[in-house]
Amino acid sequence: MPETIIGFLEYLLFLNMNMIQSNAKEKKYQKSIELIDTLDVKDKIDNIIKCLYEEFEDWIFCGFYIQKDNHLEISNYLSDKIPCSPIQMNGVCGQSIMDNNTLIVADVSKFKNHIICDENSKSEIAIPFIKDNKKYVLDIDSKNLGGFDQIDEKYLKEIIEKI
Repeated sequence: MPETIIGFLEYLLFLNMNMIQSNAKEKKYQKSIELIDTLDVKDKIDNIIKCLYEEFEDWIFCGFYIQKDNHLEISNYLSDKIPCSPIQMNGVCGQSIMDNNTLIVADVSKFKNHIICDENSKSEIAIPFIKDNKKYVLDIDSKNLGGFDQIDEKYLKEIIEKI
């Protein structure tokens, strides 16, 4: 009986910690969006990347790739390391553009054809979008496993609409 109570209390603690982390993440995005809304159109993409990259300390890459023919080339970014460019369409970003769907990869080592630009990358989110008839993908890497979820997707899509 005591083991059951302890197990239940551990479960409640786990749920509470997840709620606290989700609320903290949402507050960071809301703060970022408030700042982004004040940005001038000039250099807006660079400032969006800077704002996000500085707000989320677990991120090691935040940038945009643009599709050129059958590959992707780096556009604007901030990163701990120089990103790979050009990259083929079979990695996380390329698959995201080809499927026109957000990809959230909790563990990049388990993603077939993952393109390793930084060995410290553990998880990734890629969100495709079209701007001025060109295909782009917002790509963000985290140094933590499971670094992204639907909260990230929701707010990052909202931020993309502001470009």
